Amino acid sequence: MKGIFSVLVENKAGVLSKTAGLFARRGFNIDSLAVGETDDRDISSMTIISTGDERIMEQIEKQLNKKIDVIKVRRFAENKCVTRELLMLKVTYYGDLQYYRCPYC
Repeated sequence: MKGIFSVLVENKAGVLSKTAGLFARRGFNIDSLAVGETDDRDISSMTIISTGDERIMEQIEKQLNKKIDVIKVRRFAENKCVTRELLMLKVTYYGDLQYYRCPYC
């Protein structure tokens, strides 16, 4: 089972390492982690995806709520959210060629 957590934290140095350390100390695995600044420069948003059973997901949520720098924790159901992946591709254009086949296609 995957647990998807949206965590609002204070935008301070060391908050990311403290949060990652929480997972490492307890032996939890982070499958995905995305962090970004919100409209308010004092608050950052973290999206954490982790794998485990229901008991582990509840424990992660409780441990995140105990952190001083954490403002709010929301947990999303795996089947009620949209997940997407992003691909960054560099394209080189040769103007004198009429047809160019991408070597990756």
